[in-house]
Amino acid sequence: MILSVPSILAPASAFLLSLLLALYLTPIFRDAARRFGIVDAPDGRLKTQKDPVPYLGGVAVFAAVLFPLSLFLQFSDKVSGLLLACAIIVLLGLIDDIGRLSPRVKLLVQVAAVFLMMKSGIRIRIEAFPPLLCVALTFLWMIVMTNGFNLIDVMDGLAAGVATVSALALAVVFALQGNRMGLILCLSLVGALIGFLRYNRPPAQIYLGDTGSLLIGFLLGGLAIEGDYTARNPYGWFTALAVFSVPLFEIVFLSWLRFRRGASIFSGSRDHFSLRLRRWKLTRGQTVTASCGAAAIAAVAGLLGMGLAPLPSLFAYGSIGLLFLVIALWLKTIDMGL
Repeated sequence: MILSVPSILAPASAFLLSLLLALYLTPIFRDAARRFGIVDAPDGRLKTQKDPVPYLGGVAVFAAVLFPLSLFLQFSDKVSGLLLACAIIVLLGLIDDIGRLSPRVKLLVQVAAVFLMMKSGIRIRIEAFPPLLCVALTFLWMIVMTNGFNLIDVMDGLAAGVATVSALALAVVFALQGNRMGLILCLSLVGALIGFLRYNRPPAQIYLGDTGSLLIGFLLGGLAIEGDYTARNPYGWFTALAVFSVPLFEIVFLSWLRFRRGASIFSGSRDHFSLRLRRWKLTRGQTVTASCGAAAIAAVAGLLGMGLAPLPSLFAYGSIGLLFLVIALWLKTIDMGL
């Protein structure tokens, strides 16, 4: 049953309901995780919190997103396929949070989830490219996005905060193109993340875990494919990169540093940009605020670029890339004692 709500009120209603559900469900899953021992224990190296922190925050976020969608959206093939693929990602993350899976197994399951999503009709379509190349780009984009948010989830409130900014920017894209499905999905996720952040801000009472970080990366990656960025500007697709500049920056930055040291990209280390900011002089709260601010600036520049003429838009997009290049060169100079 789909509630008969005026189209202008449905997105706002979905946001409010997911917010309230997240506020209600998150402490329930927090207490359940403690009871069953599903916690992130400090190890003195990468996990430096004083006490074990419960996982399962991602399950609360997923549940808070699902219920509003069932009320305000008709489950088309694309919606059903995307959510079913997300459910696979949630199950993958949950197993990894409870036990531990190898990177190879996690990658294999992510590929299967992307294939399922593509079967529902969600894939990159570029007229100038052959279909097989578009399929390959879809797999690459989804794997990078899924693991990009997973990589930045190393500090209280960071992944959820950045994801909130990205989801809001993507909601603007859907609002401009009149895509009701995308708008409701994005605002449901925003509400769920804001409700979750009530318990995840420093010092965190609960973590997203791989369940949540993989989920938000996958869901946002799939939604981004459905955005129409080139209606006014053929280079508008750069907006998708700008909206997700922080997780994309993280994966490129980490890959670069670990490659230079001859280390595996899958190995844990203190190379993360957020840990380098902490090593410099910022507190956890300041690091999260700065990261969300950088995400917001890049997203706004990207959204403005969609409406500009092609040549001026390239300057806007290029300025974002230059900014992050300068930040990368500066962060590299911070001694992490590696």
